[in-house]
Amino acid sequence: MQFDTPATTNPIDNLKVVGQPIHRIDGQLKTTGRAMYAYEWHDPNMRYAYGYPVGSAIAKGRITSMDVSAAKRSPGVLAVVTTLDIGERKKGKFNTAKLFGGDEVQHYHQAIAVVVAETFEQARRSRAGQGRLCRGKGCIRPR
Repeated sequence: MQFDTPATTNPIDNLKVVGQPIHRIDGQLKTTGRAMYAYEWHDPNMRYAYGYPVGSAIAKGRITSMDVSAAKRSPGVLAVVTTLDIGERKKGKFNTAKLFGGDEVQHYHQAIAVVVAETFEQARRSRAGQGRLCRGKGCIRPR
């Protein structure tokens, strides 16, 4: 393949695509800041919940137990779901590590629990990381 002659004309070279206005039904609302996005839409009759993932403090190892009682007692917390609650899951076809489930930690900050609360801040602030992790022969208690 040689690139010694110019390419034939195409829609981009003829300025029929790039630089041309395209009417979008939501364009004016978005460009003027008046568009309502999904996150901004709130139904006053609906109860919302927010989740926050808790990452592993080690890069590789096994979770032997998790004490989430303190997180469950935190203000606004509705539930705490750990990978031990879910059980073993297979790795997805396009994933390099298991996403959530089982006791195996495959990488640093892998999600090992999800805190569900009434607000995002309450979910983030809860203390769900009180787990016991084993790395090889010795166990460590993360902060």
